[in-house]
Amino acid sequence: MSSYQLERPVPGTVEEVQKPAWFWLMLWCLFVLGVQPWSSRVAAPQGTTGSTNSLMKGLLLGAIFLIALAATKPGFKTRFTPSSSLYLLYVLFATATAFLLAEPTGPLMRLARFLIGLLLLFLLWRPLVQIPERLIRAHLWAHLLLATTVILSLAYAPSQAWRPLRSLGAGYRLQGVIIPMLPPRVGEVGAILLGLALIGFVCKKLSAVPAAGLIGLGVVLVAASRTRTSAAAIAFGLVLALILTRKTWAGRIVSLGVPALIGVAFLTIGSLHTWLLRGQGTQQISSLSGRTTSWQAVLDEKVSLQTAIIGHGLGNKRVLLRRGEGDIDVMAIDNSWLGLYWETGLLAVTIVGIALIVAWISVLRAPTPYVKACGAMLLGYITVASLNESGLSDLSSMTLHLLVAAAVCDADRIRHQARQQAQALAR
Repeated sequence: MSSYQLERPVPGTVEEVQKPAWFWLMLWCLFVLGVQPWSSRVAAPQGTTGSTNSLMKGLLLGAIFLIALAATKPGFKTRFTPSSSLYLLYVLFATATAFLLAEPTGPLMRLARFLIGLLLLFLLWRPLVQIPERLIRAHLWAHLLLATTVILSLAYAPSQAWRPLRSLGAGYRLQGVIIPMLPPRVGEVGAILLGLALIGFVCKKLSAVPAAGLIGLGVVLVAASRTRTSAAAIAFGLVLALILTRKTWAGRIVSLGVPALIGVAFLTIGSLHTWLLRGQGTQQISSLSGRTTSWQAVLDEKVSLQTAIIGHGLGNKRVLLRRGEGDIDVMAIDNSWLGLYWETGLLAVTIVGIALIVAWISVLRAPTPYVKACGAMLLGYITVASLNESGLSDLSSMTLHLLVAAAVCDADRIRHQARQQAQALAR
């Protein structure tokens, strides 16, 4: 039997379905690929602007949806999680406000992609989501595939794979070339791979050898991409997973010592301290590589009540800064919550915020320690990363982590209830 074996299903419950074919697992890998930020800035110098190919990603997601729909039998059982339902409400709201824009085509394309992604999760409930370990495994394999493409990029185009830091500090950062991914995304792939593999090993879902390989690959990607946000976010997520799955208060209190030890290591070990600073000065560190400048500009912007409620329009992820006469600069917001407010207003912030809270409730109610730990790790990661990266306003990898965590924990609770009912009927 595989070391990643699922628990034996209880006869007569919703868990009693056939083992999913490789078809569904590979379909999920393609879905994860379809939400990647394929950025033209990968081949461009630091500081130049670039764009993502929404049309290409939309076509890929549309093809995946049609394939899944064709492979789904009529009369299939499915379920929308509360978080998915809230995101569906967000998409409908953003679609309505998009028609108020002078050029609604771009936002509507992004929202069409988002809707396809939500409907795909709806279709995949029975073959993939219903037994949560399956979706967790598929998510792990998808990130292993992405990590492999990054490593192969070093052989394919080494000069492009190493991105100079330049204005942000000294040195180079690893980025993806075969699948264009900027260093922060490479760090995220490595962090999720590291987290899922470590939890899988601790919960005896992965044996030692494959777990060591996956964990090592994840650490290499985080370190080589020099992404501090991913390192801090995965550390927070893993600590939360550890605390929530401890059965005693003593164990939970001891778990709090883990981040303290990590912090001391980064401050005292020279190589880790150098990696953390990335050659930046005090001003760059305190401003989070200039992010706080754009954040303050968003907060200081005087807008009408209508703009505050519905935003400037989906896709407006940058702010225009004026620094004296004729000195104009454009900066990315790089904060999911301020980005949500800027793009789609306070109402959208409220909807997505409730979706995140509901997802956390699902995690806390998940009865299986392995599923709860994975859900807590994913939500812990995006809770931290959303403060320093954008993504929750679109069908991004960050949004997908939220939906996966909510789905697996919701499915785990339903499975547990079905088991209890089966046991009660057996008596």
